[in-house]
Amino acid sequence: MNELLEKIKKIINPLIIFLLIFIMFLMLDDILGKSILEGSVYKSYELQVEAWFNGHTYLAHDYSYLELAIYNGHYYVSFPPFPSVFLVPFYIIFSNDIPANLISFFLFSFEFVIIYKLLKEHKTSEINSIPLASSITIGSNLLSLSIDSGVWFFAQLMNNLLCILSINAFVKKKKTLSYLFLGLAVGCRPFSAIYILMFFIYYIITENDKKLSKRIIDNIVPLIPTMFIGIAYMIYNYIRFDNIFEFGHNYLPEFINAEYGQFSFHYLFDNLKSLFFNRISFDRRLNISFGMPFSFLIANPIFIVYYFRSIKNIIKERKINYFRILIFIFTFLNIILICMHRTLGAWQFGARYTCDILPFILLGIVWKTNRKGEIEKTELNLFEIVCIIIGVILNIFGVILMYTNNLY
Repeated sequence: MNELLEKIKKIINPLIIFLLIFIMFLMLDDILGKSILEGSVYKSYELQVEAWFNGHTYLAHDYSYLELAIYNGHYYVSFPPFPSVFLVPFYIIFSNDIPANLISFFLFSFEFVIIYKLLKEHKTSEINSIPLASSITIGSNLLSLSIDSGVWFFAQLMNNLLCILSINAFVKKKKTLSYLFLGLAVGCRPFSAIYILMFFIYYIITENDKKLSKRIIDNIVPLIPTMFIGIAYMIYNYIRFDNIFEFGHNYLPEFINAEYGQFSFHYLFDNLKSLFFNRISFDRRLNISFGMPFSFLIANPIFIVYYFRSIKNIIKERKINYFRILIFIFTFLNIILICMHRTLGAWQFGARYTCDILPFILLGIVWKTNRKGEIEKTELNLFEIVCIIIGVILNIFGVILMYTNNLY
């Protein structure tokens, strides 16, 4: 009887979560005057799919409100192509009226459910699984990205889901699938490539019962399908820009005319300062003011949970945990890389670029051992739960503030 109840709970609980998130979206849409059944005006990916069906890699004409790359007299979508690939079947069904906001909702909800199920499979209780799943979805800047399916937000939302799917496969010891999901994620957000290297290094370090050459070969083989994905991206880049590494951003007018281009060490220290120390403030009438971005530690409090937990683990265990060290190094490297970008995300509530790091911050929190691809039961303390609740309240407030005041 107990086994039957557990099986029913495994089905019912994710459905309840899905329904609750759907109700939340409907309520937010009602407040914001949006519709979950519509798309965004910033639909670069849909326009790219339309161009493909017309036999071109470039758009029919310029759209002044989109970030389009200009090359050899043509206008190109200046983002990696995987979200457009994903939207192809939807274009076949809906043509130019793809309900992209609804698709964003499903991506967001599916990510929440995958995290919840992964934690439950490793004996984390409901009272801990739901806050942890909330911490990188509802309680983070990812919430604002899910409300509107504009090109910038859709790419990050899809990247996050693919990274979570990769982590889910990694924990279940499915190397090829884990690498494959990350390879697809690179087609949304190129910096996700660093986590392919992180997993590769982890396997090389931990599979120490084999010779180094054998370990390298054994871990290159699962990478082969991902390599083919990378080759496909390079071919598409070359077709469009005569450069296998160029997906279009360097041909945006704002970066062509910038003194230091799109990426530069010149931006690093000012952006680090903004990302860590920009704050939000209230006047006596409780009017809010904030920078774009403001501190990712405020916008995504799960980072605070991660850093405090990391310090506690070091003090408590007093031994080297190789994978925790790798996660810290690569997530910090990701912060450095995004801080070398000229705009650091432009219009936003919080620090949306740091959403790309959230799946691996979660992995750093729940990782408990040095064994291969295993996590253990995770329990949150009161401080951590309060941080997550603050994140949920702040980000719901931020979504309402930004959209109702036309700040996006």
